[in-house]
Amino acid sequence: MTLADLLEDVLGRLEELPANNNGAPLPIFWNQTYEVLPELVDAMFEAALITGVVQAVNIPVTLQANTTYFSLAAGQGYGFGGFGEGGYGGGSGIPGGAVATLRLKAPWPIRKVSLAALDGSNPKWQQALPGNKLRAWFPLGVSGFGIYPQMAIDTVVLMDFLVAPVNAPRPYTTDLPVPFQEEFTSAFPEYAATMLRTKELGAETEETETIFTAYLEKMRQLSVFQNRLDSLVFTQSFGANAGVNRRELV
Repeated sequence: MTLADLLEDVLGRLEELPANNNGAPLPIFWNQTYEVLPELVDAMFEAALITGVVQAVNIPVTLQANTTYFSLAAGQGYGFGGFGEGGYGGGSGIPGGAVATLRLKAPWPIRKVSLAALDGSNPKWQQALPGNKLRAWFPLGVSGFGIYPQMAIDTVVLMDFLVAPVNAPRPYTTDLPVPFQEEFTSAFPEYAATMLRTKELGAETEETETIFTAYLEKMRQLSVFQNRLDSLVFTQSFGANAGVNRRELV
């Protein structure tokens, strides 16, 4: 599915007609390239951030030796510092458009902690000598992550990431793919039409609140479903009592 498959729905909600191969004109009141398509892409970003459904999994990433902190921008680091040269580096192999780190395996699952919790439990963790076995990892906001301890040699691990649904610059085109299941697709035209109709002000804007609330509720329901899928990767118990492992939540 591409944006072209959603275009007719959103333009119909705006009382417009899409362009077609029979010579029909572009939308009259709305700019398809600079207004309609960006709102459809924004809808996908909103859905991806709420539900966490667009992921890149089991990606081999090379962790540089003598490095604690890694940027999600491949090949880019935070400068130099930490224990040894390159204490703040960029992991090799991180996919383009990565938004946040979800899991790290080497190949066994590595415990996820917070930076504050690591400081609290082991105040001198940054002074640990580089080793050959990871004990924990932690997110650095949504732009990086860190490991404990540093690796003595370059080490390849498997990582899961939340990634951007669209990794292309503007202006967008109608052939951009929609990387979502069918359950999401009806919500994107709703979101796009809602955001566009707010420009009309008055009663049109007031009516959009109901549609936008329905969009958020649908995303909430889909996020519960996705959270259930992710929680089964690592759980605190087995069988019917399996619950969400909070360490696996972003």
